[in-house]
Amino acid sequence: MSSYLNSKSAYAGLISIVSIYILLIVLILIFANEVILEISSVGSLSSLIFIPLALVLPIFLISTIVYKLIKLIREKQKKRYGSNFKIKLLIFFTFITILSSLPQGVLAVNFINTVIKSWYSSGVEDALKGGLDIAIEYNRSTMENLAIFRDSLVFENIVQNPNAPADRVWNTIKGAFPGVNSLIIFDNQGNRICSKSTGDKGLNIDFKELENGKVSRFRDGTRTVIGTRKDFFHTNPRFSAVLTVLLPENFDFNAGNMTNAIQRFIKNRELEDNFLIALILFYTYFSLPIILLSILTSFLLSEEIIQPIAHLEEAIHRVIKGDYTYRILTHSKDDLSNLVNSFNYMVSELELSRNNLAHTEKVTAWQEIAQRMAHEIKNPLTPIKLSAQRILKKYKSSPESMQTILEPAVDVIIKEVDNLTELLSQFKDFARMPTPVREEIHLKNLISEVSLLYSEVSSNITLDLEGIGDIILKGDRNQIQRVFSNLICNSYESIKESGSVTIRTEGISKGNTYYCRISVTDTGSGIDPDLKKEIFNPYFTTKEGGTGLGLPIVERIVADHKGKIWYESEINVGTTFFIEIPMEEAV
Repeated sequence: MSSYLNSKSAYAGLISIVSIYILLIVLILIFANEVILEISSVGSLSSLIFIPLALVLPIFLISTIVYKLIKLIREKQKKRYGSNFKIKLLIFFTFITILSSLPQGVLAVNFINTVIKSWYSSGVEDALKGGLDIAIEYNRSTMENLAIFRDSLVFENIVQNPNAPADRVWNTIKGAFPGVNSLIIFDNQGNRICSKSTGDKGLNIDFKELENGKVSRFRDGTRTVIGTRKDFFHTNPRFSAVLTVLLPENFDFNAGNMTNAIQRFIKNRELEDNFLIALILFYTYFSLPIILLSILTSFLLSEEIIQPIAHLEEAIHRVIKGDYTYRILTHSKDDLSNLVNSFNYMVSELELSRNNLAHTEKVTAWQEIAQRMAHEIKNPLTPIKLSAQRILKKYKSSPESMQTILEPAVDVIIKEVDNLTELLSQFKDFARMPTPVREEIHLKNLISEVSLLYSEVSSNITLDLEGIGDIILKGDRNQIQRVFSNLICNSYESIKESGSVTIRTEGISKGNTYYCRISVTDTGSGIDPDLKKEIFNPYFTTKEGGTGLGLPIVERIVADHKGKIWYESEINVGTTFFIEIPMEEAV
């Protein structure tokens, strides 16, 4: 048998997690912009339409983790190999993830909150308002200075003669009022007589849009123009003079932007607490999926780490149970694959060694059995030979008196031949123990049937079967019956005068296997501790006329049923034989 290790599923899972992580980054970038714009324009998070969408990914990840946790709990309940180690790895990875993310979150939120507070400090607002005040004051002073110059006698004296050379008039005005940009002279009908200006580009001014004695502002392309008109009707001919001043490029646009910035600044400062709440929610949305992805990665890594270990654990249990054909197959080239290959090599060597050892043990065992068998056969041959020699000697010396020795000698020969026959029968049963033919056996009924054979042996011995549970085993009925027949017989023979034999059953668990334990206890003479290593050896006996094959046959039957037998004994107190048969052999 073999178990195959494949890492393709791990690679697929890793690709899925990386894809989800990239998707999460994209969503975070989009949602971050949406959060800032929504708070800035609306002032709250109540109308964010993406919040339901933002919950889809965490819900999906949580559902996946719950599914994997349920699967892991079921694996633990079924006592799957590696499930406990996998749980420990998951707890470790989750703890590390939370331990590393929480300090970062606290520091990030605190840092950004500090930056926001510095942005919305009173100094920034004062600077913005100061800049706007400067622009307003500049506009006001320009208009006021233009009006003062327009109404001054200097201006009136300079332009009162419309026939004066235009260049001389313009240079005189520029000298008196450097800030002026242009001078335009209109007749009393509004027709332009002449114009002078700074630069090559003149101004397109509608005479009728300007009122006498007032300062007006108007646009000329991207420039803001401040203009004023003064009518000279006391002169002849009558005329009107227009003075203009150009403000800096995009003056109104920049002033408007500054005004909007101040208004937005004040509004955002009022929403500072909302920004903090949004920041916490945003970081939670960012960190929660990261933690969930880390947990999913923990599942993936734990499975990748545990899989070969679990297969190794299962393989070791198989080997412990005697399955030396189990192999683990892998295509990876990491350290675990080296461990797997080393294990497969070790099992192969163990299988080879086991076969060699089994062969050696078999040869040794049969050598020992042959030696014991020869010894047991030699014992009855001696009296048979002596009896035959006595008959022959008597026949040669005095045939008429053979009757006196013939019958005793023949009786000895017949008795010893019967012993040899019994010995050979027992040896045949031991050497050719058939494979168990399994059937359902009601244990209590079988033991009761066996005990009936011994109930009449001695009225001074009590047989207690009350401790036998309602257990049905699946095994060879004749062989199991022989086990209890032998053990009960030995118990009765160990009791000299009076006593009791008690049989009990109980269920016990060892590792992943559940056993039925049967105990046969007597109050007999006990077994000498020095004989403990020999009690199950073939042809070893302490009973006169015994074959020494009873307990070895019992041990063989129990082993064929994948169980084991042992005993505890104390001289003059009693002996208890224990038998354990795995419950997978039971119905």
